[in-house]
Amino acid sequence: MSSAAQTIKERLGIAEVVGAYIKIEKTGANYKARCPFHNEKTPSFFISPARNNYYCFGCGAKGDIFTFVEEFEKIDFLGALKILAEKAGVELAQFQHDRSKESEFDKFRSILETATVFYEEQLHGNSSAKFALDYLLERGLTDETIKTWRIGLASNEWRNLGDYLRSKNISNVEMEKVGLIKQTGTSVYDRFRERIMFPLFDSSGRVVGYSGRYIKFPKAKMPSSSNSSSASSNSTSSGSASSTSAEQSTDESKEPPKYLNSPDGPLFNKSEILYGYHKAKEGIRKFGYAVLVEGQFDMLMCHQAGFNNTVATSGTSLTALHLEKIKRLTDNTMIVYDADKAGLKASLRAWELALSLGMDVKIASLPKGEDPASLILEDKEKFKNCLKNAKHIIDFYLDILDGEGKTGRELWKAVEVEVLPYVLAIESSIDRAHFINRISMRTDIQEADLRAELERLMIKNRSLNSGGSGNTGVGNGDGGASGTGKGAVHNETVSDHSIIKGIDDLSDSDKKTLDRLIGLILWLRDSANESKAEEVLKRSGTFLDEISKKYFDERISSSPTELSFEAEVLFAGSTKLDHDIEELLLEIEERSLKQTLSVLMNNLNKMEKLQKKDEAMEILKECQNVSLKLSEVQRKKKLYG
Repeated sequence: MSSAAQTIKERLGIAEVVGAYIKIEKTGANYKARCPFHNEKTPSFFISPARNNYYCFGCGAKGDIFTFVEEFEKIDFLGALKILAEKAGVELAQFQHDRSKESEFDKFRSILETATVFYEEQLHGNSSAKFALDYLLERGLTDETIKTWRIGLASNEWRNLGDYLRSKNISNVEMEKVGLIKQTGTSVYDRFRERIMFPLFDSSGRVVGYSGRYIKFPKAKMPSSSNSSSASSNSTSSGSASSTSAEQSTDESKEPPKYLNSPDGPLFNKSEILYGYHKAKEGIRKFGYAVLVEGQFDMLMCHQAGFNNTVATSGTSLTALHLEKIKRLTDNTMIVYDADKAGLKASLRAWELALSLGMDVKIASLPKGEDPASLILEDKEKFKNCLKNAKHIIDFYLDILDGEGKTGRELWKAVEVEVLPYVLAIESSIDRAHFINRISMRTDIQEADLRAELERLMIKNRSLNSGGSGNTGVGNGDGGASGTGKGAVHNETVSDHSIIKGIDDLSDSDKKTLDRLIGLILWLRDSANESKAEEVLKRSGTFLDEISKKYFDERISSSPTELSFEAEVLFAGSTKLDHDIEELLLEIEERSLKQTLSVLMNNLNKMEKLQKKDEAMEILKECQNVSLKLSEVQRKKKLYG
């Protein structure tokens, strides 16, 4: 297995793997992105192709291609190995056809894969299923689309799939866990019957659930496929081979729902899954925005027509989890479903959250009575124009208010209730000011009144959300003083270092600067620049005070990866590396001399109080020597600044 993992690592770069999941940007020799493992607005997630690993300065997440896939997909190493092996074209023969080596999640995925193949065969390998294929073709789907998206058919038999899976030694318990069967008392039957089956995929393209669209079967009973018929004859182990007529009549008397989705389970979460996301990722990155539609046919027709940055929700309104997945790839979202007030209100909280996350939300209006699928079937250029003419959600709402013809107090109230919550949610104060001006111009409400109302809403929201105790006072302490540029060094009073006992007496700022030096040395060693690393190490040994030296030795001996990674981000690709190194060394030397001088001055005061003139004179000479060195270092710093 280790040789397979090594081969995969040789074929796949870290940027290629991570870039398939989230949007990454080139920065020098590395890449950066917003971390997918914690919520952040400013990118602190760095990817190093040279090291073939990643590190997040925000949450500390780090690792290689296997670790990333494990954490992102929430799977074990073996699962990550299989995904990456497929991507790299590496065969893992030792894991094929041996369910004993599979994790529970792997078994569930294997069951769903078997079920998907079964549903596909029911659609394509059964002459009695022609009516279902005809229906899909009438809706505008091509044979290629049907096969690419693995669309299948669930027959009107009560135990067709269950019997087949039991013949493959899959238990009722396993089938029920992944939502393929239902059990009521001693009766066991297929969850999906008389339905076009749309497999739902995770971000890696593996089946995790289904959305079944009801389709009325012809009167004549549909024969089972060759696979399922043979399985039916051997299904006595199901414990429910015969169904009572009462059970059937009771179920069949109910009006079947148009769509039936898999229940939430170990692999499927309807609040997180976006239909088509696994194929839309590349398109979203390419076009710079995601198109959101409501149904399976809408999404499929969009992809078929070349709009391959389209995704759809399945059985739920848009959620925060959906938005998080989209935001990994883009900040721009376009809604093309139920583009009216009623449809938008269902996802009001989601759009407010999207705006607060800094996302740009636009609405593409369709002609009355049309949906994306029907409009594309009629003329895809018309659909394309709808996307081109999409409007920001606030402009869209203002258009609706214009159409409703509201005036006076009624208009003011509508703006307050239906428009201002979106303005309030916008992250950018500049964008907020832009839309306040736009609303004022279109409604004749004074900007000052709009701002006053926004302030009232802000206060109201703060009051509603003030369940906590407020600011805990936890911060970075040094206001970002760890940098090596101008202004990085604070003026520290003598009292700051009047008593020196140990490492804990070093300020956070001192520790951060020493960490930067340690990271530099480790990075130089990793970069096969051993001579330079030793030169910096030797130089630092000439000026580090005793306490700083102790901290330095303890930290560098543990070789913390994050420090080396930070140094790579700061120094890799620099055209003036020697200059940057010298600037850092001078800063640390200055800090060390200041600390030494502070201790000497404290001791001098003590000797003078004790009237020990000789000792005081010796310390004074030391103070003068250190002061001269400090002046020289500060002079050099100015030259490098």
